[in-house]
Amino acid sequence: MPSNDTKLIPADKLRAFAVGVFEKVGCPKEHAEITADVLIESNLRGVDTHGVFLCDNYCKRLEQGLFTPKPNVTFDKRRAALGTVDGDRGLGQPPTWLAMQKAIEMAKECGLGAVSVRNSNHFGAAAPYAIHAAERGCIGMLWSHGESDVIPFGGRKKFFGTAPICFAAPAGFDTPMYCADMATSQVAFGKIRAAGHAGKEIPPDWAVDADGNVLTKPASDDAIIKDYSAVPMGGAKGYGIAVMIEATCALLTGMPYGPHIIRKFDDWQNVSAMGHYVQAIDVEAFLPLTDFRRRIDEMFKELKAIPPAPGYKEVMIPGEPELRTKAQRLETGCPIAPETSNLLTALGKRMGVPFPS
Repeated sequence: MPSNDTKLIPADKLRAFAVGVFEKVGCPKEHAEITADVLIESNLRGVDTHGVFLCDNYCKRLEQGLFTPKPNVTFDKRRAALGTVDGDRGLGQPPTWLAMQKAIEMAKECGLGAVSVRNSNHFGAAAPYAIHAAERGCIGMLWSHGESDVIPFGGRKKFFGTAPICFAAPAGFDTPMYCADMATSQVAFGKIRAAGHAGKEIPPDWAVDADGNVLTKPASDDAIIKDYSAVPMGGAKGYGIAVMIEATCALLTGMPYGPHIIRKFDDWQNVSAMGHYVQAIDVEAFLPLTDFRRRIDEMFKELKAIPPAPGYKEVMIPGEPELRTKAQRLETGCPIAPETSNLLTALGKRMGVPFPS
């Protein structure tokens, strides 16, 4: 439950604020709106570390010329079902959104569409893009590398990013939409940072300190937090997936990999650039969409009929907790923690765009 100091702010007001500050730093309206939509959708789904909180960091990098405010985002179709997007080192959301749109278009024509993205930046949470494909009758998937936060399996020095990977499929007629949006680390590094800022403890399998020791009480100082490392999900399995993500996002695109990626919260001298991989599969290329939706209902109903294990109330579909959170937050508003409210209030004053209260 939100603390007494936490504000509940309607999503539309958060979106208006985000659009406003991005336009103030020179972003085109369309880019400001796409970025705001992705960020606020994350707040609605309960992924607050990837929500409106990021406006401050993005705006600072835009102001300092470390992100391109008015990028020339381009698409180059390389094959019938393959293409590349160049983000021109602007915000990461607009080129990734374009990549998914193009992947869907090619999937509708060829059955499958795949797009690599280069010269991009942090794209927020992955779920909104994959859901966009699922709502259009496609299985959507995407992943990205990121700044070095995760140790390789068996190592004590960070190398990989938390490397988000996401899959979503068209919903059934009366069961929740499947959407699995996850880090390839045990948790996203933002959760470790957020716990430190909030003075909270973390489970012992989330992170290690600068010496490779298990960490349960992260510091609140970003200068110390930056030396922490997340642990790969499932040990060697998460490590193996992280290598594949670097192969598709860095090696295929010519972008830097692992420790060579600029850290957006720490490096205020160098321009950053990242790569992503985006894919859509048209369900209708295999079977009628109505048949797919009927069968996914059938499977999910069987899953949800499984008796819960001790300590659990029910079996849930991947993405179902976020859908429930979204439904609740659309009614009550999105909880904004005091530290985030203070950060964005200061940003709003600087930009002349008041943060909603």
